Amino acid sequence: MMMLTKNLFSLTVPERQKSLAIRSSLPFWTAVMVGFLCLGKAEGHPVSVIHENVFVTQEKILVSIEVFLEDLYFFQQLKPDSENNIAHEDIKRAIEKHKQFLLDRLIIRDVNGEWLMESAVSVDDSSLKPDGVQMSDLMSITLEFRFEYSLSEPPEFLTFSQQLVDPTSVVPAVVYFNLKQEGSETPYYFPMKPGEPQTIRFNWEHPPLAPDASEKDWLKWMDERREETLGITSFGTIYSFLYIEDFEVRHEILIPLVTLESFLALPREDADFLSVAEQKASRKAIEAYFADANPIAIDGITVKPVVERLDFFGLDFKDFAKPAEQKRVSAVNARVGIILTYSTKGTPDKVDLTWNMFNDNVWGVESVCFAFDQGRRLDFARYQNENFQWTNPGRKVNLDVSPVEVTLEPRPVWSVSLLSAASLSCCLLFALGLLKEGGRRPRTYIAVSMLLIIGLCCLPFSRMTFASPLQPPPKISNEKAETVFKTLHKNIYRAFDYHTDSEVYDALAKSAEGSFQETLFRQINQSLKMQEQGGAVSRITDVQWESIETDAGATSGTSEVYDERSFAVTSTWNVAGTVEHWGHIHERTNQYQAVFYLEPVDGTWKLTGMNLLDQQRLSFETGVRVVELEEQTSNQTPESTSAKQ
Repeated sequence: MMMLTKNLFSLTVPERQKSLAIRSSLPFWTAVMVGFLCLGKAEGHPVSVIHENVFVTQEKILVSIEVFLEDLYFFQQLKPDSENNIAHEDIKRAIEKHKQFLLDRLIIRDVNGEWLMESAVSVDDSSLKPDGVQMSDLMSITLEFRFEYSLSEPPEFLTFSQQLVDPTSVVPAVVYFNLKQEGSETPYYFPMKPGEPQTIRFNWEHPPLAPDASEKDWLKWMDERREETLGITSFGTIYSFLYIEDFEVRHEILIPLVTLESFLALPREDADFLSVAEQKASRKAIEAYFADANPIAIDGITVKPVVERLDFFGLDFKDFAKPAEQKRVSAVNARVGIILTYSTKGTPDKVDLTWNMFNDNVWGVESVCFAFDQGRRLDFARYQNENFQWTNPGRKVNLDVSPVEVTLEPRPVWSVSLLSAASLSCCLLFALGLLKEGGRRPRTYIAVSMLLIIGLCCLPFSRMTFASPLQPPPKISNEKAETVFKTLHKNIYRAFDYHTDSEVYDALAKSAEGSFQETLFRQINQSLKMQEQGGAVSRITDVQWESIETDAGATSGTSEVYDERSFAVTSTWNVAGTVEHWGHIHERTNQYQAVFYLEPVDGTWKLTGMNLLDQQRLSFETGVRVVELEEQTSNQTPESTSAKQ
């Protein structure tokens, strides 16, 4: 077995300062180092100080744990003799007990939260003397426990935790954790306290760079890792995203399950896992808790949220915009994602958020506010900076959809009674016959008179209307037809910017004929759903027409009365839409080809039918919203800004 010693993991001071300085731009590592400083400042001498050195390869994990002999005195209840000497045999027995103690209390879990089982154990106790150890020498003697864990495949995630003492213990135990990944000389280093598990993600194709790599290379490496994880780079941190939109304020919170349970206990049978049934049973309690936590006021009125989504995510779940699979999750490394929505009647003037989820484990939370296209970082700190207010810079939504008036005049309409026309025609024929015969038949006069009377009496009945044959049919110009179509086409997409179905239908009614509205609503609503994101409805950002061909006089055939001013348009167009959650954005562009039918209805142009010819995906991209760093305006102390999740 490979021998691990403290020297294997040690770095020179300049190397350690460089590696820590580079990673300090990440919120998680800043919190870790600040938490380390606070630990030494506030809590004094722990009951146990252990150095755990870990080396991870693709086939195995090698662990070296250095403990003072004093630990065996505390945990294994070693007893000195009358001369304050602890016998060598007693120490050897305590070492055997301490092996299992460390295996039970220094835990390594896989991606699913399952404990890894050791495959080899050894102890270096060469510093022990045969005649025992004096009590005064307990802190001068170090033991090294070596554990080896075999792996069936290269790990992507490993979670490390320690439970040497109860988390509520007045005198804590601290594990100074130092991990190296095979292929990298840069360690992960942090103090690990009881009840605060640490999860590390391993990238075997691109491991951490060398300690002497340039800052430019480190920043590039971190940006690539951030893209891989869609911006969710830490597994023990609370993530908060506040979205401000025209008809909705949305607060999305991603919180480690172990951190949530420091605020709200979730009953479960297995201490290590939360079953699907237990997840369902806990939903009401979680929703009720967040209904009051972190209140939001819109235009001065506190608004109760609606829980849009509540999911339990495992470590290997990356795209949190998708609904989570229903499965058992680890109580140690799972995360809970909740989306809270607050409806507005329009673009809000002010939004106030108060973050009140603080306790001894959470002293600070980093958040991001996305107000339309602008992003801003927020730092909430216990007792110092618990409030954020957004003020509208002047944006007001205008979703009015105006109908398009028909300016093309129709031909004059002629109206004829069929019965009158037939009677008068017969009357005319008889009259011509009388003239030809010289008026010698009196009965013919009677017939002509009767037909004339019948024709006049039937004028109001059985009438037929038709356009005047004396004028050519009106024809809309190609330019005008294109303008009308683009306006109506844009209107129907704009209608989907409204928040409720009834508002969408009201907007559609200004551009589409009644019987066609239901078809339009169903087809467009379906086209806006991103199946890659679990059916989330995208927000339309752009509509571009590739081609438009008009056909004057064409009609859908659904109207009861044919209007010869009607026309059809064959168009190819692209629709770009986005779905945004948890700080990352999905952008999709689809292309469609269809024939649209447009007809005058009550003085305005309306879409009356559509025949979809083709549709295809042009692009689908996922990226992380970039937020520029801002200078901090408040004087915050390390105690108030450290996130101790």
